[in-house]
Amino acid sequence: KVDSDPLQVAEATYVEPFDCLMVDAMELTPIKAVPEEEYAEKIKVVYPHAEEKLVDFLNRCKLNNTEVMLCPRCSAVCDKEATACLKDYMPFVNNK
Repeated sequence: KVDSDPLQVAEATYVEPFDCLMVDAMELTPIKAVPEEEYAEKIKVVYPHAEEKLVDFLNRCKLNNTEVMLCPRCSAVCDKEATACLKDYMPFVNNK
């Protein structure tokens, strides 16, 4: 069978598409690199201090007119607006 067509298929099956990959396009937000010490200072505003009571943290947020949210992943209490502002920063370490 030297002259037979190698692409000829005797039996073909039809397959339904299972899944379609989609890409969600979103706006590009610039991320600012800040030293780790400055990032740690920004985090102090977001979460309650170690010695601070929860009531004191809630009062501080109320005085600043900010909302408090409970993280669904780790159940940590944090300042909602300060957390949103913290997403624009990325800490880095100076290796000397």
